[in-house]
Amino acid sequence: MKQILTTTFISFAVIALFAAGSYWFIQREAAKGGEPEVTADIKNPEAQKIMDDLEIADTKIPEEMNEARLQFYLHEMTHSKVYAEDKWGAARPTTQSDIEKLLAIVEASDFSEKAFYRNTLQDWQKGDFSNAVDVHNTIWHWHNGSIGKATRLMTKEEEQAYIRTNF
Repeated sequence: MKQILTTTFISFAVIALFAAGSYWFIQREAAKGGEPEVTADIKNPEAQKIMDDLEIADTKIPEEMNEARLQFYLHEMTHSKVYAEDKWGAARPTTQSDIEKLLAIVEASDFSEKAFYRNTLQDWQKGDFSNAVDVHNTIWHWHNGSIGKATRLMTKEEEQAYIRTNF
């Protein structure tokens, strides 16, 4: 009988610890204020088929945002420019209007990576997206990405297919 009580107590203790840890993890993730992430799969580039699994992001950019939210916006904007086996997050158009709004937010901010954001957006404002892989992977790394590292820029054909599929 004593062995059954001990085993039962240990089982309940393990379950309680697991539940407490899960609660803590969920609360911590919810406090980050980030947007929920959605997985997307990009098919083989030779086939030039792009699946429309990414959620299309709301294109409205708020007047104010915190640094993490800005990072999500930039990351999502790179999706139409970079190739990755998997893409997490949403599909967000990369428009001049959005670039200008984000640049104004950055200029008015005291973000810790302000220079990175400013340089990125100023290049994009000029139509130069050659930094998109670096931008994607830097933000991906900051958020402890493990799946979906960008490996290169998309070809013009892949980019057009992505835009047709997602926007």
